[in-house]
Amino acid sequence: MASRTASIVGILLILLFLLVPTSSSPRSLVFKLQGNAQSHGSLYVTMKIGDPPRDFHLDVDTGSIVTWLQCVKPDCRNCWTWPQPHHLYKLRMEKRVHSTDPLCQGLLGHPGHHNDPECGYRISYAYGSTEGLLVRDTLSLPINRNPYQTIAFGCGYNQNGQGSPVDGILGLGRGSAVGLISQLKKKKYNLPGCFQPLYQHQRSGISLSWGLRATFKGRNLGPHGSEKEGHYSPAILAELHFGGVRIIRNPMKVVFDSGSTYTFFDMEPYQATENWVKANLDRSLTEVKEPPMKLCWKGPHLFRTVDEVKKLFKTLSLVFANGNATPTFEIPPENYLIISKSGHVCLAILPGSEHTPLGETNLIGAVTMQDRVMIYDNEQAQLGWIHDSCKTKSKFDSVITSRL
Repeated sequence: MASRTASIVGILLILLFLLVPTSSSPRSLVFKLQGNAQSHGSLYVTMKIGDPPRDFHLDVDTGSIVTWLQCVKPDCRNCWTWPQPHHLYKLRMEKRVHSTDPLCQGLLGHPGHHNDPECGYRISYAYGSTEGLLVRDTLSLPINRNPYQTIAFGCGYNQNGQGSPVDGILGLGRGSAVGLISQLKKKKYNLPGCFQPLYQHQRSGISLSWGLRATFKGRNLGPHGSEKEGHYSPAILAELHFGGVRIIRNPMKVVFDSGSTYTFFDMEPYQATENWVKANLDRSLTEVKEPPMKLCWKGPHLFRTVDEVKKLFKTLSLVFANGNATPTFEIPPENYLIISKSGHVCLAILPGSEHTPLGETNLIGAVTMQDRVMIYDNEQAQLGWIHDSCKTKSKFDSVITSRL
């Protein structure tokens, strides 16, 4: 989940390759993508939901298994929802998912009870939590000539912690039958797909791909990884380097998460990163305090863009072991720094040890995945990437190489 303000307009192209008896041709969906990983804190799409359908902004989150909207629950007196761009989704009792429904059983891990008509859940994030009920309603997913699909999603009626300038979350994580991808598969829709944000701006956003045979030249392919519950990305071990020098002794467990604005490192890699950045700091920069960021600097003048200071910092790298190969995910300064509202430059890597749900997992957030096409190979549990400004959609083969 994410946070922050300002907006850049782009396009989110979602290619949905469907195997249906009536048609052998691939279909595609095009959504407007708004937001910015550095300034807005989230990348969101607009979808029409409910009957009658209304527009809602959903944060695109590969680290969440549940798609959910903020909503009104009439009998909840002390519930809180953050300010959002649209009117709250209104809970209709007949839309509730029963506690004995297989989706509820899969989400909560218990069989439910025939006298309990609701499926209540609580989800924890780095900056807070949400409580809600599962409901079934229609979402604007025009598949196989049907403009809407009936999907189970969350009605989040009580939030705790830092809010986000959206109406809810588009959960694309794996590991649960309640996930959007899993539900579409259950409907016999094979949904690989390619998320390709095309920005009308010099700084591009995140590109996410899965299930397609990507024919990028020079593609890096990471090693096999174990599936991280709730994340679309597998968990992979990587060495951490700064300026080409390895800076931690043991490999770190890495997960790529588009729904996290910033990157979160566990204690050892975070402290090593902070120490090496400080040791190589340019003399023109002076450390200043600017919460909630942990490490910021002021310069001889106020900064407006990261481009003004990126030459003063060195590149971080994640080096993966993959047989005889060592694919490297480079993190240039513009992908681990942000400019604050005060015109200071800040480290966009935060200590994950302060957020208990993360454990020892290191989350690679949206700001760090900028200008990368991310390729998820579900069949082999591998992760690929390429440095790209998201202008390579014609290089994807329309061949499904895995079944989600």
